[in-house]
Amino acid sequence: MAHRSHLRQSPVRQTLTRRPPTRRPPIRQTLTRRSPTHRTPARRPVARPLRRVAAALTAATVLTGCFTGERPSFEDEAPESASTGDPAIDLVLRRLESVDRAQFTAAFQIDTKFGTLRSTAQVAQAAGQRLTVTVANETVNTRFVDDGDDERTCDLNTAECEAELNDARISNTQLSREFYGPSFARRLRVSADRRIGDPVPSSTTVAGQPAECVEVPVSGGIETYCALDSGVLARFAGADVQIELTAYSPTPDESLFET
Repeated sequence: MAHRSHLRQSPVRQTLTRRPPTRRPPIRQTLTRRSPTHRTPARRPVARPLRRVAAALTAATVLTGCFTGERPSFEDEAPESASTGDPAIDLVLRRLESVDRAQFTAAFQIDTKFGTLRSTAQVAQAAGQRLTVTVANETVNTRFVDDGDDERTCDLNTAECEAELNDARISNTQLSREFYGPSFARRLRVSADRRIGDPVPSSTTVAGQPAECVEVPVSGGIETYCALDSGVLARFAGADVQIELTAYSPTPDESLFET
């Protein structure tokens, strides 16, 4: 009985069996946030660097144009009237390069050695640089007319024209419509640079007109160039073609402008 009394007097405290309340730590936002070291870098706009590169290239192009000017073409590398260093070549060259200031009517015989083709040609140039060139052979009868704003290439056999100057119509002659002077002035400059010997000057008469000539030795043989005082080509003899002036008048034939 004493034992029971003791038990009654000393009841077991609930604190011995209860766990102290545990405080749950608040959920930190850092659990859902990424660490600064793992933060995805923001995308940088690429337009600015590209714009800067484009601007730099544009500036470089502008500066290059300012310092060097327009890039010359092959024909501009040897400007007209520039001396070749040889007086005999320069005499004929100056004439050929001045033909655009002349007024005339000229007739030619052209022998293209490749294919042994013979052609005839008529050229008339009037005031204002009005120009007509007619070339005829066994396969073509073509007229070029450069009359101010009117440019035509016509087949005289069919009376059909195209509104441009088309040298391909006379490609079987291996010449351009400028054979009467300008194109052979350019060729003479090339031959002057490639000559392998001393040029030989001479004077002659072609189609009743006085002409100055020069023979230029090149790797393919000797090329002969002759020009009238007006600048019209009087004679050319080369490995590929031979051209001879057959008639000349200082008066332009207006009928040759008709198509």
